[in-house]
Amino acid sequence: MVCGVGYDRGDPGPWDLRVVVTNLAVLDFGTAERTMRLRSVHPGVEVGDVVAATGFPLVIPDEVPVTRPPTATELDLIRTRLDPGGARERELRGTP
Repeated sequence: MVCGVGYDRGDPGPWDLRVVVTNLAVLDFGTAERTMRLRSVHPGVEVGDVVAATGFPLVIPDEVPVTRPPTATELDLIRTRLDPGGARERELRGTP
């Protein structure tokens, strides 16, 4: 099953996918082969949690940092412009 375009499927057009943010981690395509790499895990999440929830192999660096928390400005943007209806609170546990 393919649920997204990914890095190697078709013309990226105006959407040049570089980073994927999930409720567990941040992923990117920062490898020479452009395969998906675990960039950071969110606070309280272990690398094994991400691997168990992912249906394909990930490149896992030797050291995986913890994702920094959003700034007050970023939280305001999320709450007032990107998701004013609060969908993230209904769909993702532990969201700011």
